[in-house]
Amino acid sequence: MTEEYVPDTEAELRPGFKMDAFIPLVLLSVSFIILLGWQVKMSSTQKDLFENAITRQEPAVNQSQQVQASVTKLVSDLLQAAQTDDAAKAIVTKYKIQQNAPPGSPSK
Repeated sequence: MTEEYVPDTEAELRPGFKMDAFIPLVLLSVSFIILLGWQVKMSSTQKDLFENAITRQEPAVNQSQQVQASVTKLVSDLLQAAQTDDAAKAIVTKYKIQQNAPPGSPSK
């Protein structure tokens, strides 16, 4: 039961036809380069979108900081008024408003 290798004679019959790995490797390389180029383009687009989103959010952040400063001033004025005014004292008591120590100051 000896099997001998029999070469493919069909390739020999067609002149000029030779199996070569060059064309599949070139196609694979070109597709890989196209894929990398597409990924770089998408990454660049995504980076630009993130930068634009951050730029659009800056006015909202500034506005929220201004509102927070106004509310803080309003509450501190209410606490000052609560020392002499009964209506302000009733509001402070009802909503349990307390003055927190500023950051960095020693606590009592």
